[in-house]
Amino acid sequence: MNNSRVIGVALAVLLLGFASVAQEFHKQLSASEKQHILDGAFTVLVKTEDMPASAKRAFAKITGEPSFSLANPGQKFNATDYIVDGTLPRRRLVFAGNRGDEWFVHYEVGGRAHYYCVVLFRIDSKNGLQFVWGGAGPRAKNLDELRTMIANGKFSDNRQSYW
Repeated sequence: MNNSRVIGVALAVLLLGFASVAQEFHKQLSASEKQHILDGAFTVLVKTEDMPASAKRAFAKITGEPSFSLANPGQKFNATDYIVDGTLPRRRLVFAGNRGDEWFVHYEVGGRAHYYCVVLFRIDSKNGLQFVWGGAGPRAKNLDELRTMIANGKFSDNRQSYW
């Protein structure tokens, strides 16, 4: 097999892997479901150090990273496609929260199209991950504003993406 065929096969396998991850972590919700997606009393966190290892592993899996990589608010991260420091994360926490086994993480993603996301997931007693929902939209200042933005359709969930 010549080199171009080997490269072509390798690229096809890689793309299929990304498509599988994107499909696994994609779910569209109705407008009425979005009205109540973050209902209830969540404990809000503003430091990644306050997230347990199980939540960090789940976030890494959802974002397609081999290990947890999320800068704290105000810390340096790779905010553009021009990577100055490859040791810096591509994402930075805005805030996160949990309610029992349910977690959400609101964060910004660096790159050419800098944007903000929120992902919601559950972790069962055996540390199994259940993706609930994710969307891309504007930066929220606090949990109440995030709830309002999601309920008002400001976070889009119509594209398949690994977060």
